[in-house]
Amino acid sequence: MSTSDGAYTLASISATMALFRALIKKGVLTRDDAVRAILDEAVARAIQGEAEEQDGGYGRSAGGVNRQSAEILKFLADKL
Repeated sequence: MSTSDGAYTLASISATMALFRALIKKGVLTRDDAVRAILDEAVARAIQGEAEEQDGGYGRSAGGVNRQSAEILKFLADKL
């Protein structure tokens, strides 16, 4: 994963969080639904990271990145 990939990921997460907050504020999305969507993505990334490490597919770095992404998403869901 290159530095620019990380920057795009961070920008994407920031934009998604801003969108979720705006939708919650407008009453279009409940906080519970937003948290559930974020946690679903976190679980999917964690599973993907574990699978990549076990298969040796993308190497340890990709699996580690997906696990770290899952941890970040869980943290953000708690703060939403």
